[in-house]
Amino acid sequence: MTFFPLERLHRLHDGYMQAFTVDGQPLLLVHTDGRTHLIANRCPHMNAPLTHASIEGDIIRCPLHRFEYRLSSGLPAREVFEAGGGRLQRYSLAYEGNQVGVYL
Repeated sequence: MTFFPLERLHRLHDGYMQAFTVDGQPLLLVHTDGRTHLIANRCPHMNAPLTHASIEGDIIRCPLHRFEYRLSSGLPAREVFEAGGGRLQRYSLAYEGNQVGVYL
């Protein structure tokens, strides 16, 4: 596995959201409520990019159909969406020096 650096730690702040393509995989790095999350940059409902999603605390809302998911678990934020919404694909973050990234 190879370490792919995504961002320097001092650049992360609440509301940070940046899309990356790593080894052909579209990823979205999000920092909110003091926590950093790395997810696939696609909504499980219809594969829409989450690049322009809105974030409130632990909830990310897809801009296409407004499906909501919990960043901390990847699960739908509302039971009504569980049947067709799927779950976010989450990635484990890795830290090397002053950078956050991912091993793929």
